[in-house]
Amino acid sequence: MLSTVTRRRAAHALATLVSAVLVLTACGSGSSGDQGEEAARSGGPSEVTLAGAYGKTTVPVTDRKVWALDPRTATELLTIGVTPTHSGTYSYKGDAAFEARHRLLADEGVELVAPDKVERILQAQPALIIGEQSPSTDELLDDLKKIAPVLITPASTPWEKSLHLLGRATGHSSTVKAVIDHLDREIATTKGDLARAGLAGRTVSLMSACGDGTFCAYGSSRTAGPVLTDLGFKRPATHGQNRTGLEYGYTSVSEEKLGELVAPIVFVLSGSVQYGAPDPLDNPLFEVGDSTVGAVDFAAWYGSGAFDVPWVLRDIRAVLLGDGTVTDEKSGVKLFDELRKATA
Repeated sequence: MLSTVTRRRAAHALATLVSAVLVLTACGSGSSGDQGEEAARSGGPSEVTLAGAYGKTTVPVTDRKVWALDPRTATELLTIGVTPTHSGTYSYKGDAAFEARHRLLADEGVELVAPDKVERILQAQPALIIGEQSPSTDELLDDLKKIAPVLITPASTPWEKSLHLLGRATGHSSTVKAVIDHLDREIATTKGDLARAGLAGRTVSLMSACGDGTFCAYGSSRTAGPVLTDLGFKRPATHGQNRTGLEYGYTSVSEEKLGELVAPIVFVLSGSVQYGAPDPLDNPLFEVGDSTVGAVDFAAWYGSGAFDVPWVLRDIRAVLLGDGTVTDEKSGVKLFDELRKATA
């Protein structure tokens, strides 16, 4: 995702380059129009109006010269057969899913660019800019629109919905359907295996440390929450999954209430989200007793994309069924390759 960029820095970059924007767009590389004409010749629309994070937006239908603002978006595009020219990088380090995305994008020849380099987007003159909503897109949207049409997908929306938006914007809706159908079959297979193991209907806690003395309980948004629901698991009421207004998909829990996050099955999200805080499994207030516990990667389990689905499923199978091991960076890249091959 884009890291937060101060408005002063962004304004300075754009003030320096705004005249160049106007000159370049006036001269016209023709990229956006050419792609629209190409889509029309192929029988599809030249442009499409979509419900993005900031309301309805009209963009050209193109799968060429696409700039992805963040690795999640870039990876989702690769999943549906679109190779972006560039991708912003994550500001967080160490999480396996973050590193896996960086690695597979580099392997595909996607140029990785620091997320605050607005001038690089201008220089590239993309036909379309796509990204996931974040504090930075909130801040930079108007400036990005001066460079090219922009589609920002909503944060914490179901992964299928985001994938459909990307498919319609790039003319790859048929591939989107293939990806969703494949992952639905994978979920159904795992659900059947869990039922045969007598695990259907169990209650699952999804939690992490979120800094010193603070903990996070994750609800039913993002990708992991809906997957757990589709698998037939229940969630503790303390996770707030029935509450509205959980913009980022979690609720904060103080240390004295840590014991309320224990369930028969517990997945502890570890990584950058801890901000250096001790592992909750080392806290005597988090007494798990006979619960089945698995430590999993925060970036994948808090992810919001199709790529996170097989990652979460693999971890669930490893922890609950003894099938393989919890996913790391290397096996995460392999999972992505398998996903693309299955839906090619």
